[in-house]
Amino acid sequence: MNRAGVLELIREQNPWWTKDSVPLPAQFAPRTIGPTLEEHLQEERITAVSGLRRTGKTTLLHWLIHQLLHEEGIDPHRVCYFSFDLADETPPRRIVTLYEEDILATPFSDLDQPIYIFLDEVQKVEDWGNEVKSIHDRGYSVKFVVTGSSAMNLTKGAGESLAGRIRLHRLEPFSFTEFLRYKGIQPPTVTLTEPSYPENAKKLRILFADYLESGGLPEFFEEQDRELLKQTLDLVFFRDIVEMFPVKRVDVLKGLFRIFTEHSGQRVNYTKHARDLDTDYQTVKAYIQYLEDAYLIHESKPYTGSTRKELRKRPKAYVTDHAYTHLWDCDPGLRAETVAFNHLRGLEDPCYNQDPEIDIVLPKSKLGIEVKHRENVSPSHARPLTGLPEDFFLILASKNTFDTWTVNGREVTVLPLWMLCLARAT
Repeated sequence: MNRAGVLELIREQNPWWTKDSVPLPAQFAPRTIGPTLEEHLQEERITAVSGLRRTGKTTLLHWLIHQLLHEEGIDPHRVCYFSFDLADETPPRRIVTLYEEDILATPFSDLDQPIYIFLDEVQKVEDWGNEVKSIHDRGYSVKFVVTGSSAMNLTKGAGESLAGRIRLHRLEPFSFTEFLRYKGIQPPTVTLTEPSYPENAKKLRILFADYLESGGLPEFFEEQDRELLKQTLDLVFFRDIVEMFPVKRVDVLKGLFRIFTEHSGQRVNYTKHARDLDTDYQTVKAYIQYLEDAYLIHESKPYTGSTRKELRKRPKAYVTDHAYTHLWDCDPGLRAETVAFNHLRGLEDPCYNQDPEIDIVLPKSKLGIEVKHRENVSPSHARPLTGLPEDFFLILASKNTFDTWTVNGREVTVLPLWMLCLARAT
């Protein structure tokens, strides 16, 4: 693309240079990670944000730009945004040079105030890390923020050149609390060890039912378009995995993801998966890692108290967002457990207990959680929890029951799942 064409693209993507407008959606909710990223705008290090497709990375960048313009009050020309979705063969250095020469019309070396350059989907450009490094290392007052579809996409492009110069953040699908903000509801805070029943519980229950149907990808909040979700999934397979990793059997990759979607939260059986998909054990292990690197699944390790023992036991695999469980026949109970697991990942890395079998264990927070998303629950459902150490706080996640039971001499807190998904550990 010639110089004039690239400049036109740059100007089109930065409407705040000519009018007071940042393209945020009409219905918008700030993300939980937002304040952290705002703080890191003051760092010299490059800020990188990775996340599954459709989680809202572009919207997050536009929100950060809005904050700079309207909360910090900086000159709009000191902020430049560019998406490589539109020009994936244009080197970042060319974008930055055109911005410096034609928009700012001032050498970076002469600036006495910082400027902010946002490069969206930068992983599409080969060797982008060296391109950005060549500017970053000159000591100019230039702050870079970059995004990519996975940590592997970004770190491969960054290579060794940006080691120590980049801070990586992960944008997850919408949590239930973020979903509530999107719907205009300020979420109450629930403390797991001392939970109190919210006053607007009925409204929260209704919205949680919507969240269970829609998942955490904002594009599908108003309409659950399953075909569009499948198309998005194909983009992840072919652009974020196949182009990045040595995948010879796309059918095996897709087959594994379907297995993990239909059986989200079940233990991985490498030998069975290899047999069912007509492949070998090592291919299954490698492809599972690719799915995890692309943010399509998370693994849950067994809680053993010994790293050596953990390595010998099979992990469980959960899909990253429960929206995918609607594409195939996933049991509603497994979907509920997946929602609980993905929420609790925001507190710490969850494990599971094998004997007795307990769905989710948070070792640092000393929490054990069993998920039974049904109308009628009984103390027998909570009995496995009592096999955890005495200093663990025990929770049974139900559908609507809120109570405290004594089971095998241990206190068990019974919470609705929607309350669990509002919770913080302490």
